[in-house]
Amino acid sequence: MTNKSMKNQILLTIILTLAASFIYAISSGIRNNYGIMFNAIIENTGLSYSYISLVLAFGQLFYGAIQPLCGILAEKKGNAFALIFGICLILIGLIWLPHAKSQFSLMLSLGLFLSAGTGIVSYGLLIGSISTRINPNSISTVSGIVNASSGIGNAALSPIIQFLLAKGGIASTMLILSIPTLLLIPICFFVGGNKKSDINKNSLEKSPIKNTFTNALKDKTYILLMAGFFTCGFHMALIMNHLPKQFIFYGITSKESSYAFALYGIITIIGSVISGSLCGKYKMKNVLGSFYGARVIIIILFLILPKTIFIIFGFAFLLGFTGMSTVPPVSVIINLKYGAKSIATLYGIVFFIHQIGAFLGAYLGGVLFERFLSYNPIWIINMILCIFASTVSFMIKD
Repeated sequence: MTNKSMKNQILLTIILTLAASFIYAISSGIRNNYGIMFNAIIENTGLSYSYISLVLAFGQLFYGAIQPLCGILAEKKGNAFALIFGICLILIGLIWLPHAKSQFSLMLSLGLFLSAGTGIVSYGLLIGSISTRINPNSISTVSGIVNASSGIGNAALSPIIQFLLAKGGIASTMLILSIPTLLLIPICFFVGGNKKSDINKNSLEKSPIKNTFTNALKDKTYILLMAGFFTCGFHMALIMNHLPKQFIFYGITSKESSYAFALYGIITIIGSVISGSLCGKYKMKNVLGSFYGARVIIIILFLILPKTIFIIFGFAFLLGFTGMSTVPPVSVIINLKYGAKSIATLYGIVFFIHQIGAFLGAYLGGVLFERFLSYNPIWIINMILCIFASTVSFMIKD
């Protein structure tokens, strides 16, 4: 490779990474702030905490279920087509949400359209769209950066959404959020590319999706990744859907809660980038198992310490550091073991298992709080699951 072509590839890698990161920041920033919108949705609909928790729980399932299907759609119709289809679903959900007053309507707008749309415009498809066009030596770092953009979106949108809700209510907030979402469409054309996929026809014929998944299921590594990621989904849904409201329950204001959640989002950026970097230096199973184990220690500390504002912000900081740190090792293990052509589908299936855990975390978080008027029971369950995740991750073969 000549110096000129090398420079061009580096430049393309940077541009694709930034473009994919921007798309993911907006998509995940909307999805990750449902917790900030929780009280506004209760006021707008008059529905109970437990029912809205159920809607968010089903949303977690739809978010995960759509991803392997999205991988198939991308391979048949192209990555750009799949990404733009997801953007359209997000726009429908945003515009519909303020008018969703009934249980069924809320389930469709928030539980289905927004969740499915953000599920399509997700990490797996974005990495699958750019991984074959970037410098192969940069895949771990790029994975960490794109994953970290979720934290950027979360951190940027948390205080903005809280401010908009306080000033104009849920209708104007959703309308304003639809503007940057609409602007993602031309960027999706570039990130998705102009091919049906970055896989040639012969490659698809030799390695159909069904065979790829069947072969992966025979591999202990893939099973262990799914088991660990199930618990990760439980953990993340508890944070995204209930943590802002939990912070308010402990006595801080809605504004302070949004700042704490923004801090969480900022630190996920650092944790994700560090995780991606560590994956290039150490055994990825050790990186993965260590981050799961760190969550156990953080939860124990939060359960036993007094809930002062200093402790709450410290908890948000530590949760953020481990929040998205498990994604780079999981995605890179899949990418290296099964190839870039399979990552969208195989990561999507792993992520669906993640979202089954997320369903339980989102739903039980509301149900157990209404039952015990305490968040401790759900965090104890979460701690046990994190111990399990750490254990199975260290069992992965190199």
